[in-house]
Amino acid sequence: MTDFNKAIEKTLVSEGGYVNDPHDAGGETKFGISKRSYPNVDIKSLTTDEAKAIYKRDYWDRIKCDEIASQKVAFELFDTAVNMGVRTASKLMQGCVGSHPDGIIGKKTLEAINSIDEELLLLRFKLAKVARYAYITKKRPTNKKFLLGWINRTLGA
Repeated sequence: MTDFNKAIEKTLVSEGGYVNDPHDAGGETKFGISKRSYPNVDIKSLTTDEAKAIYKRDYWDRIKCDEIASQKVAFELFDTAVNMGVRTASKLMQGCVGSHPDGIIGKKTLEAINSIDEELLLLRFKLAKVARYAYITKKRPTNKKFLLGWINRTLGA
């Protein structure tokens, strides 16, 4: 079984602490939790434990990471959901395993995820993520300042 606690620690390192970058579409964020997504949360005062609870409930559980056999695959899907959103991450994964890309991780998608070679799936997924980041940057040029960081995060640099 996959372990949320292992995944969240890596994600929190990538997301960092409090930021209020005017070029970030998420606006004010802390541990990657944005004011735009959580308007009723006091972002500046958000604790690590509160952030973990949000990530467990609204990301890990929603994309059913406990049902993914590979810790590496579960982490990549979870971390991508944190960075791109649950629906986008789910659609990217579904495209990589040949499921209908509806943005909802269900039984068929889980079966496909768990039946494909881990390294092949991770390679496909990382390439899909980089392509998505390039698309986002082309669509919104102010994101160019984030592109290298996103790619480094994807490749584990």
